[in-house]
Amino acid sequence: MFAALVGANGSVSSRLVVLFGIAALAGCTATPAPQPAVAATPDSTSVIRKLQNRWSQCLEPSYRIARTKTPDKNAAAEMAFAACASEEQALTSLVNTQVPAAYNGIAALRAGMKQVLNEKGHLEILPER
Repeated sequence: MFAALVGANGSVSSRLVVLFGIAALAGCTATPAPQPAVAATPDSTSVIRKLQNRWSQCLEPSYRIARTKTPDKNAAAEMAFAACASEEQALTSLVNTQVPAAYNGIAALRAGMKQVLNEKGHLEILPER
């Protein structure tokens, strides 16, 4: 099958080079370019902070209660996140209307909050404007 692409003296034919070039170009254009994140307005930033504070205010006591039930900090954090799922969903829903889900950072925020809960046992409340 590839014999037609390799010359009699073992050199690679220009057809093979063209095929690899087309395949490389197709691979480069097959993935769409990422879209930039949309900037949140000052009003929505205030609402986002309020929702994040509500989530934090739910997580902290839920985490403290969960820690009395299990010595595992990660398990306690997961229990707290489960108890505060409605607050997380409210924040996620609003953020998703402002920023595409692929760029919104809620997963990173959640991971950061879990790390702070595990290390300090409490969360900081953001200043609301």
